[in-house]
Amino acid sequence: MSDHDFLFTLRIPENGRLDAMLSDLTTTVLRHVGYAAGDIATLVGEIRAGIEEHRSASAEYGVQFRAHAGELEIIVSQGDRHVFRAARRLP
Repeated sequence: MSDHDFLFTLRIPENGRLDAMLSDLTTTVLRHVGYAAGDIATLVGEIRAGIEEHRSASAEYGVQFRAHAGELEIIVSQGDRHVFRAARRLP
C-alpha cells in the first residue's frame, strides 16, 4: 500500500477504554496497510508504554496515522504534548 497517502486522526477520551480502543484501531490500520503480525504487536506495545508513562485519568488523547511518501507516522498526543511518535517504512 506504499503508493497511497492517507491521514487518519481521532480523539479518544480516557474513560477506561483507551487501551482496548487504541489497540484495536492500531491493529486494524496496520494490518490494512500490510504490516506483519509481529510488527503490529511491537508497535502496539510501544504505544501503550508511551501512554502509560504520561497517563492522566481525565485526559483526551489524539491519535494520528499518516501515510506519506512510503512512510507511516503514528503520533499519540495528550493535550499539546506528544506521548508517542514513531515512523516506519510502509511494507
